[in-house]
Amino acid sequence: MRPTARRLVRVVPRKLLNVNDAKIYNRPRPQSEDRKQPTTMDLLFQKREEAGETWPENLRLEPQLKKIVFKEVDPKLRTVLKAMTKER
Repeated sequence: MRPTARRLVRVVPRKLLNVNDAKIYNRPRPQSEDRKQPTTMDLLFQKREEAGETWPENLRLEPQLKKIVFKEVDPKLRTVLKAMTKER
């Protein structure tokens, strides 16, 4: 007798299956919502403005310089200038 699909299929009672009643989770938030949240630097800038003169002088916040800022600079000098803008 050749094995056919009908002979290979075996009906298993549901009681024998170990099926968990798993909770169906909501889909994750889209990443676009994460971009709308303020960054850590934005929050720190806001705290600094709220603190005013009471903000500690040793905590210095420097905004990130974008690529557009260095567009007009000679390519040979860009790396040197970028290094000068960063605190060591």
